Amino acid sequence: MDQPELLQGLDAAIAAVRRLEAGGLRTVHGAPADEQLRRLREELTERRAEVAAGAGLDREWVGQTVRAVAQWIPDRELPLLARLGGIARAANTPR
Repeated sequence: MDQPELLQGLDAAIAAVRRLEAGGLRTVHGAPADEQLRRLREELTERRAEVAAGAGLDREWVGQTVRAVAQWIPDRELPLLARLGGIARAANTPR
């Protein structure tokens, strides 16, 4: 795991989620995405704190998160999925 790269990826994903929260994003089904975004931001923030404290990142959590977000995020917001993919790549980088 490349900790600086992982922290940078988590920061970028958190910033992207905050922008989407401020923009009033709707899910692919047209419902407000406020709750999904709040939960995602909280999870990313928790994981960032764990990584900053020296813990590893649960790769299974990353995979589950990417799959879950892909189910509700509109296609025009795929850059968020790319940021989550960057986290997965950083978590899989050997030290």
